[in-house]
Amino acid sequence: MTDIGIYLGTDEITESARDAERLGFESVWVWDHFTGRYPAMLAPEVVLATAAAVTERVRVGYGVLLAAVRPLPLLAKELASLQYVSRGRLLVGVGDGRGAWERWHGGLRDAPVWDALGVRRTTAEARTEEALRLLPRLVGGEPTRITPDGVGDGVEITLAPAVSAPPLFVAGGPEEAVLRRAVAFGAGWFPAVISPAQLADGVRRLRRYAEEAGRPVPPVTVAVPVQLDVPAGEVADARDALVRMVVEAYGVDPGQAAGVGIVGTPEQAAERLAAFVAAGADRIVLSGGSAGDWRTGHELLARTAALLSG
Repeated sequence: MTDIGIYLGTDEITESARDAERLGFESVWVWDHFTGRYPAMLAPEVVLATAAAVTERVRVGYGVLLAAVRPLPLLAKELASLQYVSRGRLLVGVGDGRGAWERWHGGLRDAPVWDALGVRRTTAEARTEEALRLLPRLVGGEPTRITPDGVGDGVEITLAPAVSAPPLFVAGGPEEAVLRRAVAFGAGWFPAVISPAQLADGVRRLRRYAEEAGRPVPPVTVAVPVQLDVPAGEVADARDALVRMVVEAYGVDPGQAAGVGIVGTPEQAAERLAAFVAAGADRIVLSGGSAGDWRTGHELLARTAALLSG
């Protein structure tokens, strides 16, 4: 069965997280923002710690974490602390900050942001791969040698408390480099802004790369934007607006953008989401639901999830 998660806003975090758990969602997620489109968004570690503190079952996830712009030891300490306070419920999507999704949501579209963070954009890939390689050891309390930007012999550190490493997921589209990175580091694959057809193609290649490497097939989590409370007479306009946003913000080809998001009723959304399940999604993380208040959005998304699983 495919797990269903939802993105949380940062208004009324405690009530929203509790409501998500009450409605039976498997997980709640937050974006990682620096200077992105949503200036009111809080630091993700604050949101996730708050959500974990007021719930018992629902998992809490970064969707996705901009690992490349954080010092690795501090990042590991943050993740270990969240894994500890959540009692092992943390999920971590990892992005290098260069993808369209991260640039748009995270605010890393402009070079001055990278400069202000003291990180060279050209090192993003290497820093991300170092995080994927070393985070499980660091979070697990193992002595680990850190070599910032590959310069010098580095220094060995051991962090506490030692906790079980949370599942990691490589964020990105169906590009070969992304899929092979997930296989190489034993992480999941976490695409967004993708159609069921693109997902199916990516999953086929992911399985092939895993077989070639003699490694397990990574689990697949996909993020899908959904709007479910559009009046019948406005559905076409809302769908066109979503397609334009996907094209302009994420650089998706106009011919493929129509398959990315979902606008319609819960029944229509469940039918569309079934295509992502058939394509190989092990988890679907839904964003949106309602253009109005989050409570309405949660109820509509929960109804959609029930129809999908039923």
